[in-house]
Amino acid sequence: MTAAYEEKLVPGLLRTSWREGALTRIRELEVLSAWAHGQGEDPERHEGIIRATEEHIRRAREAVAHDRNSYRSFTGALFEAANSNCDAAEANLLRMAPNYFLLGQLPSLIAHVTRHLPEGDPRLQGLDELRTDLAIKGEGACTEQARTQLVALVRAASSEAGRELMSVRRFRNVLLVATFVLSLIAVTVAVAGMLFKDVLPLCFTPQRGAVVWLVCPTGEMSLASTPLRQAVAATTQPFDLLVVELLGLVAAAVTAGAGIQGMRARTGAIGLPVALALFKLPFGALTAFIGLLLMRGQFVPGLSALDTSAQIIAWAVLLGGSQQVFTRLVDQQAKIVIGRVRGARQIRQNAISASPA
Repeated sequence: MTAAYEEKLVPGLLRTSWREGALTRIRELEVLSAWAHGQGEDPERHEGIIRATEEHIRRAREAVAHDRNSYRSFTGALFEAANSNCDAAEANLLRMAPNYFLLGQLPSLIAHVTRHLPEGDPRLQGLDELRTDLAIKGEGACTEQARTQLVALVRAASSEAGRELMSVRRFRNVLLVATFVLSLIAVTVAVAGMLFKDVLPLCFTPQRGAVVWLVCPTGEMSLASTPLRQAVAATTQPFDLLVVELLGLVAAAVTAGAGIQGMRARTGAIGLPVALALFKLPFGALTAFIGLLLMRGQFVPGLSALDTSAQIIAWAVLLGGSQQVFTRLVDQQAKIVIGRVRGARQIRQNAISASPA
């Protein structure tokens, strides 16, 4: 590692977990590549490979050492640059490593391949035969053809693993964008309620005995001697809509926390469960507001005249928690996307167990 890289990387230690993991992998690949190049009987033969490996390592270092950029972090460009270049450097290491090193890595390589390539993939057709030859014949089966076939399988599995992670990141990004838009709408509704409190009141007019009342989220007034318009102006408060949305948000937070308990925590999740929980917060706030608005418009039979402010608040909480019903499909899709990461497909246990120790 050059002094320039050291100076740039050391102050940022532990600032993000993926950078530290990538840096560790880069250093390991650098040492192993230099060692493998020196172990070969004809080092000049691998000069082109070692130069390509150094270039991949350099590109990976640049991605790790790159200054923080919100857009690149959001899209995952830096992570993909570091990960893909490390995968390429690892493949080059396998191309020039001694036969005994390749055989020693065989169990891990087969596990990696069978984890990320699906059953029935045509690239797996020759894997069983290759594994058997290497297990029986040992270094004698490490021909150039066998090495090339194994490297191709490893590269295919690494590419598939990268696509799995990127699919999670894309889904997470969609949720974050949707969360931002919904939050903007919720804030706009709350601000509009503060500025124009009597334009869209969430008030009801129940009848108690012979008297009709005006019931709002934070106040009540009898309409026996007060015209409706004046009563609305006097009873509604600037924070009525804000209170309703906050209650819906709190209820959504509770149900969101309970909903993601069953979601498996994986390294490859890349913050998807957190993004899913955040998505539900503004959704719950807007669900509470829209639900009460529909009830006020007599859209729900039998619930057109809530009797007290406490009932309005209770319904705001209930409607905010009901966002779980509307976001269930999003939950299911999130579980499917996370489940595809790191070999959620059935792993061929026979291939791993039959690998040489």
